[in-house]
Amino acid sequence: MHQLPHLRPGTLEDATTIAALAIQVFLDTYATQGIRPDLAREVFREYSSEAFQERINRPGCHFVLAEIDTALIGFAEVDAFATPCPGTTSAGAELVRLYVQPAFQRVKVGQRLLAAAEDVARSTGLPALWLTAWDGNQRARDFYAARGYADIGETVHVIEGRSYGNRVFRRAI
Repeated sequence: MHQLPHLRPGTLEDATTIAALAIQVFLDTYATQGIRPDLAREVFREYSSEAFQERINRPGCHFVLAEIDTALIGFAEVDAFATPCPGTTSAGAELVRLYVQPAFQRVKVGQRLLAAAEDVARSTGLPALWLTAWDGNQRARDFYAARGYADIGETVHVIEGRSYGNRVFRRAI
C-alpha cells in the first residue's frame, strides 16, 4: 500500500526532477514500438529542464507536484490562460500534462492531481478544464471519462510531420 503523496506547487528548482519524470512517463506511454528519432528529438525539445524552467516562469502556467518523502512521483501542468478548447469556441484552462510515475499509477495519485488541477483552473474563474489524450492511451481516456470529462472530438498532435490522433476532453468546473 502506497502512502498518500504530498501535493505542492512546482518551482524553478523542480525543473530537473519534473523533466526526468516527464521523460520516463512519456517514453513509457508513447514509445511502445521503440524510440524513433522524431520521438527522441521531441523528448529533448519538450521535456528538458530548460523547457520546464521556461514553462514554470510563464504567466498563467501552474505546476502541481505529488511527492512522497520529497521524491517526485507525479505532476500536473495547467495553462490557466483562457485558451479555446479545440472543436469549440468556449474558453477554459488546459490540462497540458498529468503524468504519474508507473509504479504509482492506479493508486489515486492521478485523481488527486486532477482535483488539484481543477482547483487551479477554478481559482482563475475559468468555466472549464480541457485536455487532449492520445488515441492509443485507452487508460487515460477511460480515466478522464470516469471523472466526468466529456469526449467532445478529435485533434492531432504533430511531431516532425507525423500526426498522432488525440481525443479532446472537457469538463465544466
